[in-house]
Amino acid sequence: DNIPFMPMQKDELITLIKKRQASTFDPTNEGGHGSTRYISWKDQSEGSYLDLPCIRSNRYEPYLALRYCSELPPFQEGFSGYGKNKMTWAMQLRRSGYQFSQLGEAFLVHYPHLDSQSRLEWNKKPKELQKVDSTLVGDVLESKEGSNIDLLSYKRARVDSLFLDYKDWLRENVTDSARVPMCENALNDDVRLWVHRDTADESQDSESKDNDDDENDVYEVNEELAKDKDAGNE
Repeated sequence: DNIPFMPMQKDELITLIKKRQASTFDPTNEGGHGSTRYISWKDQSEGSYLDLPCIRSNRYEPYLALRYCSELPPFQEGFSGYGKNKMTWAMQLRRSGYQFSQLGEAFLVHYPHLDSQSRLEWNKKPKELQKVDSTLVGDVLESKEGSNIDLLSYKRARVDSLFLDYKDWLRENVTDSARVPMCENALNDDVRLWVHRDTADESQDSESKDNDDDENDVYEVNEELAKDKDAGNE
């Protein structure tokens, strides 16, 4: 029923944001799309490119358009179903030297849908983690309370373990030719993992709590997008 109301032009999209009927994607996942410069995109001219200065999270998984060539990294087939499939590809693209640029006037609309069976499996948690903040999962798992959890019986833990294997593979087999660095205040994504190893990436030491980059704060971004261009001149 809502398909006729989906925006086809940028002005229509901005109007929906002003009415709080649309939002940048995804307010619940800052790392997933937080590197995109939404406020700058609002004023980009059609067809123009704006290079991203840095990436704020290994969980960055933007919607991408690329020219196919034989050197284009393949998706890692081990990440089937829900969980880390898009972000691991983006990680390899960045390390392989791809430039991340956003295109003026271009946008996609993510339409809400029911969770897939794979997502439902991903969402399952032991009772010890039901109400635990994702950044504190490691503390619980290292405690006496979490020591008896059969982690690998849960899809999320299995995917996290595979992800650590993937990071080792990426580090050992793909030369670091990145042209887009990680931001100085990049989020520490490893604190959200259910599985940890001593070899976990040490490039991010702590969860960034003091991020003053207004371009990337999801809620402030939506407020800025909702402002009229000439509001400051009134």
